[in-house]
Amino acid sequence: MFLSYSAVAAYLIATLLLMQFFTKNNPQHRHQKSVFLLISYAVIAHALTFTSFWATSGGVFFGFANSASFIAWVVAILLFLSSISKPVHALGILVYPLVALLLVFNILFPDATPAVKTISLSIASHVFLSITAYALLALAVCQSILLKIQERHLHTNNINGFINKLPPLQTMEALLFQNIRIGFYLLTLSLVTGFIFIDDIFSQHLVHKTVLSLIAWIVFAVLVFGRKVFGWRGKQAIITTQVGFGILLVAYYGSKFVLERLLS
Repeated sequence: MFLSYSAVAAYLIATLLLMQFFTKNNPQHRHQKSVFLLISYAVIAHALTFTSFWATSGGVFFGFANSASFIAWVVAILLFLSSISKPVHALGILVYPLVALLLVFNILFPDATPAVKTISLSIASHVFLSITAYALLALAVCQSILLKIQERHLHTNNINGFINKLPPLQTMEALLFQNIRIGFYLLTLSLVTGFIFIDDIFSQHLVHKTVLSLIAWIVFAVLVFGRKVFGWRGKQAIITTQVGFGILLVAYYGSKFVLERLLS
């Protein structure tokens, strides 16, 4: 329990330090090393809370709270690693508090002890691919929110200290589509492995998840194609990204919430 609460505290303190940098006029990030150390500790402590994933029967248990916490951790670590070489620090203001919130949710509303709800390691590989895809696309959504804020301020000539410290608009769009492309490829792999490893992917308890995931895949496929062929950008990219991720969110967490929290 200490590890969970200390990770939450580290995520939130890092967020406050990032907010201080992006809202002050000081061009130097005086707390950059502190943020690096705090997030380093947070992702390590967060990872050590995942012992509940391994069930006594030998399988892996991805409950509603467990999987939410794990996806949040993957998002945090992807952002942390990306920020070492790319100008994406501002995303931490959105991402790290959400990660802390989902970790708190896992503490307060843990999953019930698994009995027969475990999955084999082969299917777990499909789940891990799906989670990594969701994490990258979640980062893309956060990037799209920042991009929308940046575009709105630039169009109204309302340039404040926060907007000045963001990367140029073209760089923000390039980073957005980089996450979308990689997330789309991983989502494709997760769907392929699902069809291979899951015996009846269109069974009653999976059909809604499968259909919604395929719809989300089509949305992102259209976006990637539109960017490559027609040069889509700006509002088109932002709205399509958010719609596609919203469908994925309903596909995965909507079904898990109903099956595990409402019907159990």
